[in-house]
Amino acid sequence: MLNALVALAVLAAPAGVPTPQPSPRWTACPLANAPELQCADLPVALSPGSHRKITLKIARLPATGTRKGSALVNFGGPMGGQIALLAARTRTFDRIRTSMDVVTWDPRGYPGLSGAVLRCDWGFVRTPAFPSDQAGLDRLAAANQARAGKCRATDPELFDHMDSASDARDADAIRAALGDDEMNFLGLSYGGTIAQSYARLFPGRVRTLYIDGIGNHSLRRWERELETLARENERFMDRFFAWAPAGLEQRWQALLARADEEPVPAPEAGARYDRTQLQALAYLKLRPGPARWGELTAAITAAEAGDASGFALSSSQPYPGIPGGGVKECLDFPRAGTQRELARTVKRLRAIAPNTGAAFPLAWHLPLTCAGWPAPVSNPPAPMPRTLPPLLGAGTWQDYGATSRVAGQIPGSRTIRYDGPGHNLFGAMANACVIGHVSAYVTERRLPPRGTTCA
Repeated sequence: MLNALVALAVLAAPAGVPTPQPSPRWTACPLANAPELQCADLPVALSPGSHRKITLKIARLPATGTRKGSALVNFGGPMGGQIALLAARTRTFDRIRTSMDVVTWDPRGYPGLSGAVLRCDWGFVRTPAFPSDQAGLDRLAAANQARAGKCRATDPELFDHMDSASDARDADAIRAALGDDEMNFLGLSYGGTIAQSYARLFPGRVRTLYIDGIGNHSLRRWERELETLARENERFMDRFFAWAPAGLEQRWQALLARADEEPVPAPEAGARYDRTQLQALAYLKLRPGPARWGELTAAITAAEAGDASGFALSSSQPYPGIPGGGVKECLDFPRAGTQRELARTVKRLRAIAPNTGAAFPLAWHLPLTCAGWPAPVSNPPAPMPRTLPPLLGAGTWQDYGATSRVAGQIPGSRTIRYDGPGHNLFGAMANACVIGHVSAYVTERRLPPRGTTCA
C-alpha cells in the first residue's frame, strides 16, 4: 500500500517539479581508524539527461555545534581516496565544524569507495621527449590511443564523462542531497579545476569558494597562460641562482646546450637526459625549498663531468612523468595540434624562459600524453562568471600566480600569499595561518584584508 501511495504522489506532482531526493543514510565508513567519519551512498546521473545512475560514496565529519550548512572539499590529485584523505586530516576542519558538516566524496571512475570504477593502469606515465617531426607525434598519438583505449573499453560512457564538469555536477547532486541551498566548496590543487567548473555551471549556488595551489582553468587564451607560467617558473629558478655560487646560471645554460647536442648519461639510473628532461628534473629538485638546493648544485657539477645521475627521481623512475593516466586531465585541457605548432610553442617558451623552458606539465606532459586520446576535450578552459560572490585563494612560490589569476576575475576576491615553497597550504601543508583565514571565510564569509600573507 505504501509503495502505491508513493507512486500516486509522484504521478500527481506538477510537471517540472523535481522529485525530492531522499536524505543520505549515514553509517560508519568502511575505513579503519576513522571513528568520526560517516558514509553514505548517493546515486547520481552518469551524464546530463542520462537514465543511467552511478553510485558515489560520500562522507561527512558532522558539525560539532549547531549545523548551519556543509563545506565540500576535494583534496586534488586528481584521484580517488578522497574519503581516506579527509579521515587523515580531521583536525584541519575543527573550526569549520563548529557550524558545518565537512563533506567529501570518492570521485567517479577512480579507485576508491565509490561504485563506478574504471579498470585502468593508474600508475606513473613517463613524459615523452618532444617529437622532431609529425611522424613522431603520430606515433605518440597512436600509443596514447592504445593505452587509453584499454581503459575506455571497461566502460566507454563513464570514460567519456570523467572531466571536471562531470565532477562538478556530482558535487551539486551532493549539495542537493544534503538539503543545502548554497555551496561552500574548497578546491585544493586539482580540486580547484573542479571548483572552477562548478562556479561556471552553478554560479547562483555558490556561497563561498576557496582555491589553493590550483591551475588556471578560467581563461580565453591558452597560449598566453603557457607564457605566463613559463615566466613564473623562470622567476622561481632565479631565486635558486641568486642563492647559488656565482656563475652557476651560465654553467647551467652551457649544460643545457650540451644536452641539445647529445643527451647527458645518468649511468646509476640507466638513463640519458635531454634539455627538457634536465630542466624538469631540476625544477622538481627546487620545489622543496632552499634546504635542498645544494643537491641541485651538486647534480649540475657532476653532470658537467659527464654523470647526470644526480638528477634522477629514483632508480625505478628516473624520468619525469605524472601518475594517474591522464583520464581527467585529457578531457579538461587543450592538446597538441600539429608537430609544427608544438615546436613553435616550445621555441617561444624557451626564449621566454631559457633556464626552465617548456619543461612543465601543461606545456609538455599533457599535450604529448593526451595526443590521440579516444575522447574529445569536453571541459575546456573558460572564464569565470563575474557574478560570483568574492572568492578566497592561497598559494606558495610555485602556484600563487595561477591561483591569483583565477580569483582576480571576481570583484572583491582576496588572495593569501605564502612566501615560501610547497604546495596545497590548507590540505597537505596544514598551514595554521591559512586554515584560520579559510575557516573564517567559510563559516562567516569574512575575507582577510588585501595583501594578507602567511608564514
